Amino acid sequence: MPRTRIRNLFPPFLLIVALGFCFFSGSSELPAAEVDLKPGDTIGPQNWQRVQGMVGENLLNRIKQGYTFKIKESRPRRDPKEFLEATEKHSGRVSLGPNGQLVNYVAGLPFPKPDPNDSQAGLKLAWNFSRRWLGDDHKEGGGTATGKAVSNIIEKDGSERRSELIRYQIFTRGRVTLAPRPAFEGYDHIEWMNLRADEYPRDTSGTTTLEIRYIDPNREDDLYIYVPSIRRVRRAPPIQRCATLAPTEFIWDDVNSFNGKVTDFNYKFLGEKQMLGNFSQQHFPLHRKTGDYLALDEGWEVVNTYVLEVTPKDPSYCYPKKTLFIDRLTHQAVWVMILDAKGNSWKEQSNTFAPVKLVDGQEVLSSTSPIIVNMQNGRSTLLASTRAFNQGYQPTFFTLATLQTVMRGGTVR
Repeated sequence: MPRTRIRNLFPPFLLIVALGFCFFSGSSELPAAEVDLKPGDTIGPQNWQRVQGMVGENLLNRIKQGYTFKIKESRPRRDPKEFLEATEKHSGRVSLGPNGQLVNYVAGLPFPKPDPNDSQAGLKLAWNFSRRWLGDDHKEGGGTATGKAVSNIIEKDGSERRSELIRYQIFTRGRVTLAPRPAFEGYDHIEWMNLRADEYPRDTSGTTTLEIRYIDPNREDDLYIYVPSIRRVRRAPPIQRCATLAPTEFIWDDVNSFNGKVTDFNYKFLGEKQMLGNFSQQHFPLHRKTGDYLALDEGWEVVNTYVLEVTPKDPSYCYPKKTLFIDRLTHQAVWVMILDAKGNSWKEQSNTFAPVKLVDGQEVLSSTSPIIVNMQNGRSTLLASTRAFNQGYQPTFFTLATLQTVMRGGTVR
């Protein structure tokens, strides 16, 4: 049985010194834990114990019931060179403010060097996750043939529904590739902006949302929604972040695994753990049986992760506890576990990725098939999407004027 227990995050001091910058930056591999899995191994109901603790509870139960897959070779991966260069150039000046906000942040990963005595290690990892490379901008679904992201919603009885959307995101600061760098003048008080448009089914088609995240830890997000049925743009209250993105099982803060405002939560760095992930999805969309989200012919690889526990400062927030298993090399979350107020498993999210090429030929990762399973109601959602990065969007696209254009019959395509 593999030893996959969580280890203490910080090894002895001399090892910290030896690892230096690479420990957090994703520029080099840490020594692997002792796991007896190797490429070519088949995992199934006869030997599920070999991956116990390396996958979510729901997937482990599916393996016990018959799901079978192979372990594959881990694919090399790294962030773009300009992001790594920005990390090395700027990270030494970054610190945390009194409310947990970033101070003197310019671009790249804010905290590549760990401090074994740092009581804020969890918060710093949360910022690394928040500021991981996602392009200077991207279009969700922009890398697919249709230009859309497609969600398949699977009910407990196996019946399915489909929804389609497009989503644009721009980072107005921390930019490393597109001009202007590192920030748009006049927008350096904004972290990012999202524009999302639902295109199917018909009862939600045309619903368009504008989301703005501010740097000020005391300023709430702006969230505006155009609702076609009433032909009005309304400003949504902060509680909307807990609203389900109907008809899926995702909420607003599940986008990109964890999309909450960093300073609204508490963090605990639980250490390192080896998990199973998939950074080289072979088939798009996933080959699967109707009524089931499990891939029929995708392998899984062993991934070294950081484990981050997230709890809300607001006791009325919808998720009492969320745990992220974050790839040490790219700071992408391969697994997300959500517990309810009683400590019972509520939702389980696994994320798969695939390599895509930037204009200059660099290979980067795109999220491709995040799957979220609600273990309490039996519903699941599989999103099929490939992102198109660095499209050159302008901040003026992410405004109420765009929503008003949609209201008058226009489109965000």
